[in-house]
Amino acid sequence: MKSALFIAVLLTRSAGAVAQTETTCPWLTIGTAARMLGGDVTMTAHSTSNWDGSCAFIRTIAATSQTLEILVGRDNTHPCPEGSQPVAALGNEAVHCRRKTAKGEPQDTIAGRVRDVFFVVSITGASSELPSSPESQRFDPNAASPLERVAEQVSGSLY
Repeated sequence: MKSALFIAVLLTRSAGAVAQTETTCPWLTIGTAARMLGGDVTMTAHSTSNWDGSCAFIRTIAATSQTLEILVGRDNTHPCPEGSQPVAALGNEAVHCRRKTAKGEPQDTIAGRVRDVFFVVSITGASSELPSSPESQRFDPNAASPLERVAEQVSGSLY
């Protein structure tokens, strides 16, 4: 009887531990996304490995939302048009573009490649005045934008 009770308790605790396992994004932490978007975010992540998957971080403010999305995979889903602005020292063939989503929202995107893995980092619905990092970089015109810093983290994790 005691062993049956012990097994029942053990199985219950194991199921609870699995249910509490938090989904993570292999390329960016929820804290970094929250700092970039300026407040609490919710996250969805789907990845099969460090070289394939997606993450979306959403910050909702009243009736509007800001979204930071990361796509990584072996297929080139490059959303930026030919002639987009190159981004130096960020993987291979990285470019930056601004475009409209299907809903007509402005979207900033950096897309590139590290070896044979492509990445796309996009921000939708964010103001052009995203929170900046340390005070010393706020007035430096050569400092990386918040979007570039996220793309640097993503590309760095793919090396």
